[in-house]
Amino acid sequence: MNRVLWIRHGTSLDGLCRPHAHARPETPLTLRGVAEIATAARDLRDRNIRPDLILTSPLPRATTSAAILAEILGATLAPPDPLYAEWRAPDCVLGIGQDDYPREYQAWRDERFRHPESALPGGESLAALQRRARSAASLSQDQTGPHSLTLIVSHRVFIGAVAASATDARSPQGTFRTARNFSLGPAAIWPL
Repeated sequence: MNRVLWIRHGTSLDGLCRPHAHARPETPLTLRGVAEIATAARDLRDRNIRPDLILTSPLPRATTSAAILAEILGATLAPPDPLYAEWRAPDCVLGIGQDDYPREYQAWRDERFRHPESALPGGESLAALQRRARSAASLSQDQTGPHSLTLIVSHRVFIGAVAASATDARSPQGTFRTARNFSLGPAAIWPL
């Protein structure tokens, strides 16, 4: 039987300094994040959970986390894949908090549930997120061999969207609501 585990990257700079903002794509992993991932890797190793393959988002906080996991666990690290990247918030809100959101984004937020295919520049629609999460869930299963374990390093909202697809969320709006409210701390594993 093949298994897939998802792990959120460790704490990033934006996660530490701008915890209520949409993280910028290039925000790096912090020293705290390195320690979190190393601890998670050692815990997996101590529990004799050894992935055969590690897949990762291409965002630096994820690729650094994946490299640490691969080194400690002695696993094969696949090239980064944008399929596992975080939901792409529009460019106009990256790195800023809710109090500073531009009007354009506020208006789109009010409409996005009525128009799930809509997106602002640089952003990903709710429908596109749902399609990508479903693809990631099925592809990750396809990439595992029989009796193997794959570990995927990704991001809270995206892992939440994958979790929503696992519970058969039917609408892009439902997938996004589940993803946005998904609780998974830095370096935490899903499913638990």
